[in-house]
Amino acid sequence: MSQLIRTYKKYDVNEVKAHLMIYGDLAAQCANCSELNVKLDMHQCPHCKTEYKYIAFRNVLTNMPKLHKIVEQRPSLQIIDHDDYKRHIGASKAQELFGDK
Repeated sequence: MSQLIRTYKKYDVNEVKAHLMIYGDLAAQCANCSELNVKLDMHQCPHCKTEYKYIAFRNVLTNMPKLHKIVEQRPSLQIIDHDDYKRHIGASKAQELFGDK
């Protein structure tokens, strides 16, 4: 019986951001251009045309049925932990603002 188990892998945060769909409670957003109302079944952003390679769910527990559906329908789409993504984007912005110290 197959189950979802979290794994960890190093990613370039800027690469992830350029190809990330962030899914909320009702709709998704393109992390690259902030386009709203992106549909879960879209393979690219309707605005900036970026190809989605990654998806992050703002609330994984409430979207678990969608998560299982995505894994089955789009196995090439990598699932990214939204909290990890936010933390690394924030650290990256702080580093840009304050520089390496």
